[in-house]
Formats: sequence, C-alpha cells, structure tokens
Amino acid sequence: MHRCVWAVSILSVVVSAASTAAPAANPSKPWLGVHVSVGSHDALEKLRQSIPGLGKMGVNTLIIEVDYNFQFASHPELNMPGAITKGQARSFADLCRANGIRLIPSLNCLGHQSWAAHTAPLLAKHPELDETPGKYPDNEGIYCRSWCPLNPDTNRIVFPLIDELIDAFAADAFHVGMDEVLIIASDDCPRCRGKNPVRLFAKQVNDLHEHLVKGRKVEMLMWGDRLLDAKAMGYSKWEASENGTAAAVDLIPHDIIICDWHYERRPTYESVPLLLKRGFRVWPAGWHDPQAAEALLDFSAAQKDARMLGYLSTTWGKVPLDRLDTFGPTQLAARKLGMSAGAPALHSSR
Repeated sequence: MHRCVWAVSILSVVVSAASTAAPAANPSKPWLGVHVSVGSHDALEKLRQSIPGLGKMGVNTLIIEVDYNFQFASHPELNMPGAITKGQARSFADLCRANGIRLIPSLNCLGHQSWAAHTAPLLAKHPELDETPGKYPDNEGIYCRSWCPLNPDTNRIVFPLIDELIDAFAADAFHVGMDEVLIIASDDCPRCRGKNPVRLFAKQVNDLHEHLVKGRKVEMLMWGDRLLDAKAMGYSKWEASENGTAAAVDLIPHDIIICDWHYERRPTYESVPLLLKRGFRVWPAGWHDPQAAEALLDFSAAQKDARMLGYLSTTWGKVPLDRLDTFGPTQLAARKLGMSAGAPALHSSR
C-alpha cells in the first residue's frame, strides 16, 4: 500500500547559537524517529501532548511535515486560516528540545502539490509554476500535481519558505519530501517537455542541496522512492520509480539522508543495501503494520553498516497526534533498537 497522504549526519552543524539550535540525535544511539503531518496550530497543540511520552520511549527525532500550514512572512499570499505562527513553532521546538528530541521540519518539494480536488497554495496562487499548467481541472485524472523544476521563479519562492521554517523551528536539518513524483518532464510544460526526467529530478534535488547544505549549513533529508527502479527491485510504483527518475541516485550528493520507506512485509528490501553501497546514510521507514515494520528493521540491522541510522516510524493518520506514544510500530522499534531501558540495541549509527 502506498502512502495515504503526500508519505541527519552524526556531526550536525548548528544553525544558530547553541542556545537556540535543536539537538542532534545522540551519535551513540540509533535514530528512533517519528514522522507526522501537522496542518494547523490546533494540530500542533495536540502534538505537544505526545512529546513527553515520546521522549520517555526513546524517540530522539521528530519530522514534522508542515508544508504550507505556516504563517509565511515572505509570501503571505500562501497563508491559510489556522496556520502555525512563528511563536508557536519556537515554543514547540523548545518543548522537543527539553525532552531530548531533535525536531526536523518538512515541506513537500516538487511533487505532492495537490491532494484529491485540493491544490496546495503554491500552485493555487502561482499557477504559472505548475508542471501541467491549465490541465486537469479539479485535479481529475492525476495523482498529485508537481511544480516545474525549470521555472526560475519556483526556487525563488520556495527557498524563502524553507528558510522561514528552519528559523521558526530552530532546526539544524530539513526534510524536502520529493516522494511519489509521478508528473515530471511533462509534455504539457513548455520548459520541461522533451527533457530527461533523471536530469530534472536530480536538478531539483541538487538545487535544494545547494541551498540547504551549502547555504544554510543544515542537513538535508528526503524520501528515497524516486531513486529506486521499481522493475529491477520488484517494488510498487509508489515506493519506487516507473517514470525514469531512478538513475538520479548517481547524480546527487551522498551526504543527503535517504528515508527509504516500505510499508509491506517482504523477505528482503534490496533498496537498503543499494543505497548504502552508493554511499548514502539510510533511515528505513515503516508504517502501521507491526510485522512489516519488524521485517524492515531486522533486514536493515542485518546490513551491519554504520550508515544505517535506525528506524523512522511514519504515522499518516493511523494514531491521534496526542497519543503518538501508543503507536505499536514505534514501541516495537524502541524495543528492537534498544531505546527502552535495559534493552540491547541491534546496532548503532556509529
């Protein structure tokens, strides 16, 4: 089953003063992470209630997918009712820090610019950035919209949004999404038609890396599905690429952390050793099926590679935001990774 919604180096670089920067995950322990989508300040308030329990469980990293649900000063035309304010973001970051949790904000880049009939604010307010401009009214006939990676105005608008999220959450890392990009190199795009999807996808990744890692001095994370060949690996078109982007795996920097998500139980997960051999740090990510999560954990641990970071538990609405510490797969991962008191760890990231 594919993701229901649109699915960090050991030595972290500090973004601002040490008193305000988020802590990196303890390098002596695996990274036990949780990924959540937060669509409003009310949702953020609910999430606050889970933080102490997650910290006690041993969760040391939280990816919070904010997307456009923030009161942006750089582009207020994108703001939506009930969006998270800068003050709320900073207060939440302080709470995470107090509970030993590294907070990593996220905004979906390139793909996932719509869901069902709803188009996200970027393309709703700037339709000139759409990869399929004027096509697919009400998003009928497509999975999710993509932005055009060759339109120079795209980065000029998106990068300030990313900067605001980094600053508001006092983050030293950022997750750029980049998953399930099904529309790329479209014949409907005057800039991208006829172009190589590998080059287009790699360009967007490299643009983001240039801004985040070289410019902002923060770590960059992304989902790994578009870097995998679905046919060669036997994965679905959701968790791997059928539209020609997989070869981009050799065209992007290897200091990017790849979140390799797989939600079904399999005997092997060949993308894990493939990404490790390419030189990436890999953060395996599972979902709500405990048996599938355990299979992915066990296979990943068997690689015995220092670049295997731990486990990322995605939630995608399967557990209330105020009860994240009750989610079975996260509890399972905490035990298997030795995050619970007295439990032996399968491995560590160093």
